[in-house]
Amino acid sequence: MGTAPGGGRHRPLGTPYRPDPATPLVPSGERARLLANLAAIRTLRALDAEDRTATPDEQQVLAAWSSWGAIPAVFDDRDPEWADERAVLRELLSETGYAQARRTVLNAHYTDPAYVSVIWHALAELGFEGGRVLEPGCGSGTFLGLAPETAQVVGVELDATSARIARALYPQHEVRAESFAETKYPGGWFDAAVGNVPFGDVSLHDPIDNPHGHSIHNHFLLKAVRLTRPGGIVATLTSHYTLDAANPAVRRELSRSADLVGAIRLPTGAHRRTAGTEALTDLLILRPREEGRPVHDATWESVVPRVMDGEGVKLNAYLDQHPENVLGTLHVGQGMYNAQTLQVRADDLGDTPGRLRAALTRIATEAEPARLRLTARTPEQAAAEQEQDAIDAAWDGTISASADGGFTTVTAGKREALRVGVAAGRELRALLRLRDLAARQLDLERATLDETVEISTGRASLLAEWQSYVRRYGPINRYTPTPTGRTTDDGEPIMARRTPPATRLLRGDPFGPLVFALEVFDDDTQEAEPAALLTRRVIAPRPERLGADTPADALQICLDRHGRIDLTTIADLLGETPEQTRMLLGELVYDDPEHDGELVHGPAYLSGSIYPKLEAARAAAERDERYGVNVAALEGVLPDPLGPEEIVAKIGAVWISPDYHQQFLRELLGDTGVTVTCPLPATWKVRGGQRFTVRASQEWGTERRPAPDLFELIANQTPIRVDDTYKDPDGRMRSVFNPTETAAAQDKASLIQEQFEEWVWADPDRAKDLAAEYNRRFNSITLRDYTADGEYLSLPGMTEAFVLRPHQRAAVARMIAEPAVGLFHEVGAGKTAEMVVGAMELRRLGMARKPAIVVPNHMLEQFAREWLQLYPQAKILAANSDTLAGDQRRIFVARAAANDWDGIIFTRTAFQRLDLDPEHLTAFTDAHLKVLKQALDFTAADDHRTLKQIEKTIAREEEKVKKLLDTPRDPGVTFEATGIDYAIVDEAHDYKNLVTTSNIPDAAIEGSARAFDMALKIDYLRRANPSRYATFATATPIANSVTEAHVMQRYLRPDLLEEAGVLPFDAWAATFGQTVTEVEMAPAGGGSFRVKTRFAKFQNVPEMLRLWRVFGDVKTADDLDLPTPLLKARPDGRRIPETVVLIPGEEVREYVVRLGERAERVANRAVDPSEDNMLNISTDGRKAALDIRMVDPSANPAIVPLDEIADRIARIHHAHSDRSYFESVGGQTPSPLPGAFQLVFCDLGTPKPDKWNAYHYLQQQLVERGVPEGGIRFVHEARNDAEKGRLFAACRDGKVAVLIASTSKAGVGTNVQNRAVALHDVDCPWKPAEVAQRHGRILRQGNQNEEVEIIQYVTEHTFAAYMWQAIERKSKFINQVMRGRLDVREIDDLGSDSISAAEAKALASGNPLLLERSIALNEATRLERLERAWHRAQSTLRATIESADRTLDRLRGDQAALEAAVDKVEDLSGDRFRITIGTAHYTSRTDAAAAISQWARSRSLQYARPMRDDRSHGTLGQISGFPIVARTRTDLGQILLDLNLEGVPGSIATSPMDKVLDEPIGLIRQLEHRAANIPDLIARTAARITETSQSRADAERNLGAPFKHRAALEAARAELARVEAELAALAKDDAPAPAGVTTETPTAARPAPVPDPYAPVMPDPGVGPSLS
Repeated sequence: MGTAPGGGRHRPLGTPYRPDPATPLVPSGERARLLANLAAIRTLRALDAEDRTATPDEQQVLAAWSSWGAIPAVFDDRDPEWADERAVLRELLSETGYAQARRTVLNAHYTDPAYVSVIWHALAELGFEGGRVLEPGCGSGTFLGLAPETAQVVGVELDATSARIARALYPQHEVRAESFAETKYPGGWFDAAVGNVPFGDVSLHDPIDNPHGHSIHNHFLLKAVRLTRPGGIVATLTSHYTLDAANPAVRRELSRSADLVGAIRLPTGAHRRTAGTEALTDLLILRPREEGRPVHDATWESVVPRVMDGEGVKLNAYLDQHPENVLGTLHVGQGMYNAQTLQVRADDLGDTPGRLRAALTRIATEAEPARLRLTARTPEQAAAEQEQDAIDAAWDGTISASADGGFTTVTAGKREALRVGVAAGRELRALLRLRDLAARQLDLERATLDETVEISTGRASLLAEWQSYVRRYGPINRYTPTPTGRTTDDGEPIMARRTPPATRLLRGDPFGPLVFALEVFDDDTQEAEPAALLTRRVIAPRPERLGADTPADALQICLDRHGRIDLTTIADLLGETPEQTRMLLGELVYDDPEHDGELVHGPAYLSGSIYPKLEAARAAAERDERYGVNVAALEGVLPDPLGPEEIVAKIGAVWISPDYHQQFLRELLGDTGVTVTCPLPATWKVRGGQRFTVRASQEWGTERRPAPDLFELIANQTPIRVDDTYKDPDGRMRSVFNPTETAAAQDKASLIQEQFEEWVWADPDRAKDLAAEYNRRFNSITLRDYTADGEYLSLPGMTEAFVLRPHQRAAVARMIAEPAVGLFHEVGAGKTAEMVVGAMELRRLGMARKPAIVVPNHMLEQFAREWLQLYPQAKILAANSDTLAGDQRRIFVARAAANDWDGIIFTRTAFQRLDLDPEHLTAFTDAHLKVLKQALDFTAADDHRTLKQIEKTIAREEEKVKKLLDTPRDPGVTFEATGIDYAIVDEAHDYKNLVTTSNIPDAAIEGSARAFDMALKIDYLRRANPSRYATFATATPIANSVTEAHVMQRYLRPDLLEEAGVLPFDAWAATFGQTVTEVEMAPAGGGSFRVKTRFAKFQNVPEMLRLWRVFGDVKTADDLDLPTPLLKARPDGRRIPETVVLIPGEEVREYVVRLGERAERVANRAVDPSEDNMLNISTDGRKAALDIRMVDPSANPAIVPLDEIADRIARIHHAHSDRSYFESVGGQTPSPLPGAFQLVFCDLGTPKPDKWNAYHYLQQQLVERGVPEGGIRFVHEARNDAEKGRLFAACRDGKVAVLIASTSKAGVGTNVQNRAVALHDVDCPWKPAEVAQRHGRILRQGNQNEEVEIIQYVTEHTFAAYMWQAIERKSKFINQVMRGRLDVREIDDLGSDSISAAEAKALASGNPLLLERSIALNEATRLERLERAWHRAQSTLRATIESADRTLDRLRGDQAALEAAVDKVEDLSGDRFRITIGTAHYTSRTDAAAAISQWARSRSLQYARPMRDDRSHGTLGQISGFPIVARTRTDLGQILLDLNLEGVPGSIATSPMDKVLDEPIGLIRQLEHRAANIPDLIARTAARITETSQSRADAERNLGAPFKHRAALEAARAELARVEAELAALAKDDAPAPAGVTTETPTAARPAPVPDPYAPVMPDPGVGPSLS
């Protein structure tokens, strides 16, 4: 069998270690075990780093390894005792390795060498003399080390660290680092099996050996028995529950195929010394039974009830009959968790090995007469082994034709019959002949560079066989479209591709894709041509370069060979010593101080995030001067630092600390009590402070939204709005939007933001600090050019028939070098080849073991064919939704895991059907929960609101995980089980709907299941293999907004976002985005308003784009210089689409009036929205602009814009009707049919047989102008993909002159460009991507015209011009971002796809003045609201001044009184206390309190009534020289007694009357305190005078300040008046002409139209967006 997967690099075999059974090296104490394990891990790391075998001393260290089963507390984060050791372990192990180690605490308990030696001795006594031996769960390999020399042991171990130790100790044996459930061997492969199986109530998925879900120990026993040949021996230690469990199922399953030779029960504690466990174990010896042999003894299948120590137990019947095999006394004792459990007590555990040997000898002796000893292999078994060798050479799934006419397929290491029908069988045999001939031809070509007779003969035979097949059956890739019963959103039937049974079976063969790649298949016509392999050589052995002339050449050869720097290889190529070679390489490579001086390729080292590398290099240079060259080089490529004038600072930006935010807010408000924190990423909290000072509620905020609240909303990107609440007639509280208060609050928020931007840079030290932090986070990235890296790729295995272009080579080089890549290339750039070659190179260099490629559902077969045409020898597995349906999923996962595929191609649906293991689903969410839990630790304990919010968030996230996990899953049938470690995703823009949490409503994304599934799997791959994990490919990564760039980066490089602190979207938006929140009229009209928050622009753009371009490999049409036709030059020389202006008829204008009336009814809510709405009006307006008959079939227009369009199309048709072209297939033979082809796009007026439509009208007009009717086709004629394919083929072949189509039906994937000479945009789509899809049908490789035309039609008095301008703006923006222009620091965002209500009304009416009026009215209304808020604020300021004056008068009077009273104060402390109550004097506080109580009763205050008895009671007494004045008052229905020191303001002592009557000692202490604290009262009064004076000064300063928007308001009112005047004039002009007055009828079109003041701003005729 093969070598162990994951075995690491091959190194020479070392000297095997031999354990001493008498002296186990594993320590017994917990801490000693831990130290021994840590030492073993360090030793293992040293061996790997130095690529060598272990020395004898190091083997002693490794042999002391005992894994973690005995010391689980190490991994308990709640246990502080192990914290230091836990930290060391985390440093030594990777995140994956640590998680794997933590899992081993469940069952990693190793075996005492003394027992192992005895078991091997027993095997010898039973007849084992040598052969293949299996050990499932081998741990660090004690059974391997004590095996006899004649045994070839295969150990299987899940824990990678234990497996590596076993390999290092016992290199003579094979160790497989995998789950035993995934171990693939044919049945009966081994002669014997030994070991100590893992125990536990855990079930592993294994459909072959554990279909009933037995516990892990029983599962291992069952599988070991199956893998051991009949007549062999299985001797394993297992849990006593295997024999004693009441359920006999597992024993019966074992007994079906094996006899029990004997069983021995070891004492409790037998494994205490080595494994640290008290588990009760049995040694079972089983012998797999030969076929036809009867069961020896079934006694052991059952258990018998017994009473021990007063407890009822179940004991296996075999042990009950053989008590001598129990090595001690049975009794019942307490086990784990104080449960009663069966135990075996032995007097001396040290005697156990000897007693075990004696028992085993007795069993071996008894086995002789029972014929239960191990027997030699029979001739039949030997023959079966030879057959199995042939099967092993075949891959799982390989189909073979049998001599008897049947078929077999390899499944799980066995040949199984494959049922095939008679007719399908004949075709399948022909396909298998093609497969074998093709494979042989590739082997021949690979063997030699010479074109031998054998190679040419083989090629001819293969071609003849293919031609024979095609004549008899048709193309290999043929299919029949079949309705699925489902329909698209447009109501069209969804078709499935039904393939013949024979080809369907062949797709499951690992070499089947090679057969499908033997022909170039046209999906449209279902015609095929022979592929290159059938006509010429495609494989040429590439001789290995054995030397190099220069260090640069040697470096490139090394990178091509290994994908990394290997100094030994480079030295060998140069013929130099390694030391001399390093000198010669100079700065082509750098010693990386972060990785112990490992050599790194220069371009890789000097790109990416530079600051961390520079800091490490500077630190290293202080210790070692050789790193000085690193410092100089890194400083040379570090981007120039940005100054404060170039950086936009926003509230909430992550690079500005909470301390700075707090400092600003405190200084702004003059309030040191306010605090600002950021407990979670992008979550800001403002606490404390005063909300109603002049600064907080007037100058920088409003009374409804004080400045601290506004500051928090700004920082959190939360829309600012104010609602009023009221009670409806049903008594329920409702809220209603307050536009005036909202506008005022938004205005104050803008002021705060402006002030913040100025404040941040005002202080030189602060500016220096923040600029440095910004540069460190965002301006540290240097981009790498991969052009040169792509040039040296030799690409072994790729066909000679295909040559990569430079940009494709650079893309592959990027995939090799970067963790994740976005191939954002223009349509036609050859992304398929890039993905395939990238996958093959990653495989070749060992950077990916099994890549997965996810393609759209309909692209599966084509992608597989193209892969094999690029790499004919590749081994690929293709999976569609049927492959992963039901039970087929298990077969697919097993096949994917069993074979060493170059790639696995999934359809999207199939990929989504593979679930992640729940453990990794949990890990995905744990990362987020970790941040939340850290926030709990950060948050102040007294901040209960924040704590509660975070705890709620954690609870929600935990519930989300539970819901994710609470879905039906097939245990073991998981994404991880396939072995996939790299993902390539085609058309990745379809995964942009990834859930995004944001306080900005338009930015938040609910998310799709497909996108979330992809995110989960990419996250798993990134965690498992962070160096290389994914490539996304799409031509449109950004379609509508820059925010989509953030989604792509979250998929591919979230680490870059996390390092910069902008992984949460709102943190990213606070740094790079600028939102505006506006109050606008709601779409429903009727005077209602809404708050709309949207992105207005993006700032700090170069830094944002650097993050994007690290992984984004962007190639636009301009970059690629593809062989596409040129656009016909205009008279001004520009090659851009031409715009033709059309004139509407009078009927359209009249219809516009009716649309306006409808719009008014909708706005006034005079019509039910289900009957009419703005969307309907918008659609009708667009239709009328195209032709009035689309909305009024009875109309008879005099002017028809479609006539002008028909004129254009007909002129072009006649001008090119005689032009000759080549055949579409092959492209070398002249076509017998002349004539060019034109494509007409019209999304409105599609053909409907029962009503007038633009398609049929345009067809009729073209026929009248001489275009043959049969040459005019509609794409809608094609009802399915097959019919569409035939239609497109007719377009390419010259049978169709004009195709009229919609974007959705003839956009992506439409291949009609061969003769296309002109494309007509009759109407305008919404998105730039849709325009690009249209134009991509003609500006495409394969177009035989040197020049083509694109004509865009715009009808005046409609909104078509506005739509084209919006498209042009969006396309320019996307192009700017995609190309990564770093010369602008601020750009506007695209805005929404949808138009506003005002835009819709203007579009519907054909009058853009309505839009202008809406915009002007919105702006004037907004400014008038601000003016009202300003007037209200001015009134409030005047009231504030008046109130302050009154307060100051009172405070100053109080101040004078207190200063006069302070000299009277007496010292009453301690024994000096004295007070007068009435006429009596008291020196006892208790007596004084009783006197006050008696005084109250004497005045009948116990009967005082609320409110009615509120009055003064005169002077009660005297204290510290001040008369005490008493008064009763009511507060919240309670009677209070107030005692005031006369002449001392603010000196009132208060107590409830019931306490006065009971024991008013507190009242006495209050009086005492008031008298003594008069100096404090003076100080507080002075502070209040200062505070009130400051508040008055603030109000005085702001009172009379002019309304700052005055000029803007006057301008808005003037603009509104202008627009309304023009609308009035237009209405007057449109009034019916008086009788007798004639009107001029406009012409259908005019070359130079007279400017129309009421038309939208038109682009230059002939100017349109260049989207090519």
